[in-house]
Amino acid sequence: MNDPSPDTTFRSPQGLMGAVPYLLGYHPGDEIVAVYLGGDQRILAVAAEPLRFSAEALSEHLMLRAPAEPCAEVALIGYGPPPVQPTLSAVGRLIDLFLPLHTLLWVTGSRCVCLLAGCSCPAGRGMDIDPATSPVATRLAVEGMVALPSRQALDTLIAPDLVSQAETEAALAALAADVAVTGLLDDVLATAKQRRRLTTGQLAPLALALTHRDTLETAWGAVCACMWQRDLWLDVTRRVPDRYVAGPATLAAWCAWRRDEHALATAACKRAVREGPGDRLTRLVTSVVRTHMPAHRFRRATTH
Repeated sequence: MNDPSPDTTFRSPQGLMGAVPYLLGYHPGDEIVAVYLGGDQRILAVAAEPLRFSAEALSEHLMLRAPAEPCAEVALIGYGPPPVQPTLSAVGRLIDLFLPLHTLLWVTGSRCVCLLAGCSCPAGRGMDIDPATSPVATRLAVEGMVALPSRQALDTLIAPDLVSQAETEAALAALAADVAVTGLLDDVLATAKQRRRLTTGQLAPLALALTHRDTLETAWGAVCACMWQRDLWLDVTRRVPDRYVAGPATLAAWCAWRRDEHALATAACKRAVREGPGDRLTRLVTSVVRTHMPAHRFRRATTH
């Protein structure tokens, strides 16, 4: 499977509303989303920040998260109740000092309104929206992209499963000192590719093996953008004890990044770094994810 390439062009507010949840990886709420556009109106990248910060802080954060590829314009979309409107307008004015503002939309419930004075776009007088029925959303879903219900749902994907962690801990304690890891990774990948969850007996030696640099780098080289790998490394990240999580979380982050699920990749990197100790590969993957570079612009030659 090739990396999903969200080759999406801004054509209308309706299309943008449909694309944003898939480009973020979740349906935003009480957030401001920046959609960075190229000169041909192609969406280069997206970034989201919670609206609990000041307009000045939000503007700074969003400008710092602009992609390396030159942007021609930025579209801003705020999600939240009426009190957020002044903050959205202020962010729009500040951003426009540095990067031309293409549009400034406010979404509350199923209603979308353009906040730019004198704008003649379809949202100028307000319009009803349903992102789930957007043709753009349908296309991105067919291409394998995922839009979770909320940011909380995304965070749950990498949160520890305490029961499974205890089971893995017990299995680790029972491992022989000279446990063999030869062929282990191939067995794990074959099991996951068949859509079967790893047993605790497979998981414990894998957790141990991924603490060794050579095994971790071999696993990293085998990571692709397939959904079964996404499921595998997220599941391992949730089930291993915290002291073993840096390796699996790094692999989960790399897989998510290759799928252009940047919010999930960022969350997985944070868990890898927080629980650590991570090695140079964790630091490398974290650095790449922080660039917000779309994966399809940084392909590696791999065969799966």
